[in-house]
Amino acid sequence: MGATLRELSLPRFALRRDEAAASLAISPSLFDIWIKEGRMPKGRKIGGVMLWDTEAVRHAWSRLNEDGELDDDDNPYDRVVA
Repeated sequence: MGATLRELSLPRFALRRDEAAASLAISPSLFDIWIKEGRMPKGRKIGGVMLWDTEAVRHAWSRLNEDGELDDDDNPYDRVVA
């Protein structure tokens, strides 16, 4: 059974790996790559559960967005001279 309305309305302070990836609209495997590249924060293992701070993920996203790393229109071949 899915989450109740009460559960859905509670503020989220931490996310599991798949939830953190979903919050960015990316796959968990791409989320892992972004962690390795330092684009996303490392999670914390608490009681056998790996969790990511919601605000840390949001801050990392804002930093990526501000740095222009998310510009999909940037084609690396645009500046190549043949």
